[in-house]
Amino acid sequence: MHSGLHGRGALFDTDPPGLVARLVGLCPFQHGPTPLEYAKEPPFVVFTGGPGLGKSAVLGELRAAYAGQTPIALIDCEDELFARPPARRPGEAWSPVSQAVLTIAEQLAEPVAGAGRIAFPRLTAGLLAVAAGGWRDRDLPRIRQEAERILLLNDTGSWVAGFTGRWVGRVSTRLVEALSGTGPVAAPSGTGSTAASSGTGSVVEPIIEATLEVFSEGVTPTHRRLRKAATWYRDCPSAGGNPKLGLILLSGHFRAGGDSRTHAERYLVRALLADLDDAYTGAVQRTHRPGRPVVLVDNVQATAGVGLIGSVLRDRADGIADRVAFFAGLRGDGHPSLHNAARRALPEVARATGWEPGGTVSSHALLVPLPPPTTPSPQAVEAGL
Repeated sequence: MHSGLHGRGALFDTDPPGLVARLVGLCPFQHGPTPLEYAKEPPFVVFTGGPGLGKSAVLGELRAAYAGQTPIALIDCEDELFARPPARRPGEAWSPVSQAVLTIAEQLAEPVAGAGRIAFPRLTAGLLAVAAGGWRDRDLPRIRQEAERILLLNDTGSWVAGFTGRWVGRVSTRLVEALSGTGPVAAPSGTGSTAASSGTGSVVEPIIEATLEVFSEGVTPTHRRLRKAATWYRDCPSAGGNPKLGLILLSGHFRAGGDSRTHAERYLVRALLADLDDAYTGAVQRTHRPGRPVVLVDNVQATAGVGLIGSVLRDRADGIADRVAFFAGLRGDGHPSLHNAARRALPEVARATGWEPGGTVSSHALLVPLPPPTTPSPQAVEAGL
């Protein structure tokens, strides 16, 4: 452990295991397996405190502790990446939360020891539907670039060399071709509006149709996974078992903004976590992936963080489980969305948290105020402690 984190043994200890090892299932840096304190739902841990207390340092050390051993992602919600849409990307087809979900998935997809890349087909379909809401200007180079970045979330690294690149290029070409010759198209029954009135329906529907068609082609295990993921959206509210309608509604809700967008963002987060769950399902997968995936969210009080933690906590409160160990840094002592979260001093979580979720959404989080890091003695530095 770096000297700047001296006094954080309650988090990083390995014998007996501290909080991090017990929630991830792997000892930090040593990577030996350790029993989980919570076999089903772990708390969403939020480190709190003012500037200079080392929240970012703790998250950075967590990333270093597990990089290459279990899927891990770290985002800073105050980064410029989450402040505004990329150049030429309409705001109606972008949000800090959608950017956060894409960025997290790209990092979690990286291969780790003993296991290949994780694919995110559900998230891919959802992000393509959302992005299509900003493609009415027919800026084909931008559209192809956006589509290919999203499609690369399906690279498992296990296909024949070069196949993924060819598949991504072929699919992005199909999507771009779907934009040609699209005229006014009535919105499907149940969307609550017409495609013409939205200004984007004539683009969104062909893109979704092309996506579902491509995902349904082929007979390999990879294509079966894509097909299964595409049908996931049939369970969206008001979709009536129709995945195409589910994706059209997702795109429309996102463009609508306000509470409708929040609802759509929640589905994107759920798609990310469902794809992760697939990667850990089955005896073989669990053998190759002994620890939980880890998501680290710094400055969670910013817009991207509030939307992300709100989606995760609400789904957990509704009984929709996930396999992720979440750790976040929050500037200050609390946040209105975490009003009912349990609070434990750092020494109290060294051996057990004593945490149990209650009946409210925010009770599924655990706040851990960080005291100022201590300065190690010369003897401790010499001993490497």
